[in-house]
Amino acid sequence: MQIWINKNDNEMPDKNFDDTYVFSLNREEYSTIYSNISDTWLRLGALSISSIYEDLFVIAISIFAVDKRVSRSLFTDCWTRELNLSIPVIELEKWEAVRLLWNKTLNFLTGDLWNINFRKSENLYSLRTRQSRNRIDISGCDVVSLFSGGLDSFCGAIELLKQGKSPCLFGHNEYPKLRLKQEGLCELFQSEYPSQTVKFLSFTANSRAPYAKIGKLAGSENTSRGRSLLFLCSALTVAGVIEEHTPVYIPENGFIGLNIPLTNSRKGTCSTRTTHPFFLDNFRSIVENVGIQNPIINLYAYMTKREIVNSVKDTNSFKQGYASTISCSHPCLPRWDKNGNNEYPKNCGYCYPCLIRKSSLIDEVDKNEPYSYESVSMTFLNIFAESDRVSDLSAVISTIFRYKTVDDNEIKRLIRCTGQLSNDEIEKFLRVYKKTMRDLIELFSTDEKMKAYIGI
Repeated sequence: MQIWINKNDNEMPDKNFDDTYVFSLNREEYSTIYSNISDTWLRLGALSISSIYEDLFVIAISIFAVDKRVSRSLFTDCWTRELNLSIPVIELEKWEAVRLLWNKTLNFLTGDLWNINFRKSENLYSLRTRQSRNRIDISGCDVVSLFSGGLDSFCGAIELLKQGKSPCLFGHNEYPKLRLKQEGLCELFQSEYPSQTVKFLSFTANSRAPYAKIGKLAGSENTSRGRSLLFLCSALTVAGVIEEHTPVYIPENGFIGLNIPLTNSRKGTCSTRTTHPFFLDNFRSIVENVGIQNPIINLYAYMTKREIVNSVKDTNSFKQGYASTISCSHPCLPRWDKNGNNEYPKNCGYCYPCLIRKSSLIDEVDKNEPYSYESVSMTFLNIFAESDRVSDLSAVISTIFRYKTVDDNEIKRLIRCTGQLSNDEIEKFLRVYKKTMRDLIELFSTDEKMKAYIGI
């Protein structure tokens, strides 16, 4: 599929992109790709950001839009998309030098066949003529940390504060009310660490369907892979406003970062892969080769979620705030609950991320956690046997069955299948995988009938 990205203009596709779908990225007019991040840059005092950071954002939001709006069902195998893009950039020569590495990295990220092409553009998407009256001062911040509002990013913020750092917490607001949760947690951090600076910034982004001569492209994809890349690249633009060496932290546990499929049928999962070492190594090479010097660091690359929790659980910030974090894969589901409590966002307790969350909080067994262990019981499994509610639960049970029957060599094979890794990385992930599986077994053992069913 041919795809043409316009930035602040209506440039016609060239002859190589004659039969193409066109996305527009225009801050002043109707646009199929839209984001409010330019308002964030302006409020930070930047009438425009450095051209290399602007290019990075334009590339990332173009990939995000294509990943979101181009349905896999349009292609022969209903999965692998062949995507040929033309993206406008200011620093053409620098991006041309890493074009093939972009393709390799994106192929891994989304499981598609990408062919990124760059063309010269003089237009500045970030350019403003007047300063904002509603300024945000982040001059006291020395790091940027991704802050989704989930448990890992919450613990990551606490860890940075424990180390004496002053973080700018950066969030992507995917739905209403998430920002309120994030701001509340940020206020908690500032009250607990008054001598350090804690700021919260966020942005939104979305995409409408592109157009071609034959009309609007139908369909869309439910995926978070392109979104997570956009999240990271947007955080880099904020770090660049602070200082060119300001580090960006990605707090995510190693088990989720590795992303071993729970079952063979889930090998095509659309969940994020942006913290897998293979992706991060390639992405670091891309940004370093174009002159972006901000370090990209995953604090928790080789830690389990339970280890992360236990490393900060004795702090006042954790005790007061962890129950407000959102780990759920569908936190807005209660909005459509006609019979119960329709307050959102909240954790459902039965999706895969919620089950991993529960296994990490076993040592807190409590107290503040708003849901019980009912959803890892045989009663829950039987009641919702014909419902989508138990699909993740059944997959995790299958994973535990598999874990019980394999040795370390087979686990290492599964780890290798996720992407290219060194022997040292494989050994580290072997420990993370086995420890997380033991945590899940401990969680499922809280119900005697479930324990007998699994045979643990």
